[in-house]
Amino acid sequence: MSSSNLQIINSDCVVIGGGITGLTIATILQRKGIKVTVLDKSSEVGGRLATCNIDQDEANKGILDYGIQYFKVKNPQFQVWVDDWLTDRAIEEWCQGFNPKDSSPCYFGIGGMSGFAKYLAKNLDVHTNTEVTEFSYEKKWLIETQSDRQYQGDMLVMTSPVPQSLSLLDASFVPLPLEVRFSLEQLEYNSCIAVLALLEKPSGIPAPGGLELNDDSIAWLADNHQKGISPNGYAITIHATPKFSEDYWDSDDAEIIYKLVTAAADYLNSPVIKYQVHRWNYSSPKTFHNESYLALLELPLVMAGDAFAAPTVEGAVTSGIAAAKLISQRFGIKD
Repeated sequence: MSSSNLQIINSDCVVIGGGITGLTIATILQRKGIKVTVLDKSSEVGGRLATCNIDQDEANKGILDYGIQYFKVKNPQFQVWVDDWLTDRAIEEWCQGFNPKDSSPCYFGIGGMSGFAKYLAKNLDVHTNTEVTEFSYEKKWLIETQSDRQYQGDMLVMTSPVPQSLSLLDASFVPLPLEVRFSLEQLEYNSCIAVLALLEKPSGIPAPGGLELNDDSIAWLADNHQKGISPNGYAITIHATPKFSEDYWDSDDAEIIYKLVTAAADYLNSPVIKYQVHRWNYSSPKTFHNESYLALLELPLVMAGDAFAAPTVEGAVTSGIAAAKLISQRFGIKD
């Protein structure tokens, strides 16, 4: 590629990863007058805030959340954000818990979690289909991508799953202090196989349409029709357990479908018309960093995400809030 075709985009801060942590950080920084650019390798923002369609015909169209299913609130700081999202009609309440021991509200994105992610990103400078290949630092960060664009920024924020961030640091020959590197290498993630199924008739999943099983093969069953995002199709999401996902990760889709649909048969109560299989390699962290973000003193580099807080939407946002506060301070902006 000739240098004449190369476009360089300048920002104060470049965020790698357009999941909820990255979008939270970018939102806070932008509100404080810091110019921020978000880069995401996927075609849509959101990460595991993910929704897809499975259509049989015009009369039978399924819409399914296949990543994060819902979220709850424990921290009053997070409740402020949730109240704004409710006011803006970006989310709504699904139910008051999924078992008698839990009566706290469960929220989801209106029309699906992907719609919620798009709401979070609507006023931000987000570049999708932009995979970062390497970066370097000399007074400013220079970020290389697979496209004909380079990005420059004073601060770099990495919000991808930690193993992906470490691989990118290695590819960029950016060393970390040994104790920092060691602590990050200890962070582990659960994988998850998701089966997305369109049924012929309504499922037998009891109201309100979500069921935590956690048996040998199935962790979670959701009826997206009951949930309210799939009005014209009986669309079911099945999340496999971490053990099943690990054992059958490399199996073909047909075998996975057979085993999980058979295991869920008592709750489906209907033939499956169409299906898809999705593999989440980094579904949720199972070990965590001891701080809500990681900031280097040697470089203007910050890492954040749910592996720095808790394996929930609230954890991801909490990590983003803490990281954004630090970044703002480094730009000389106080709360």
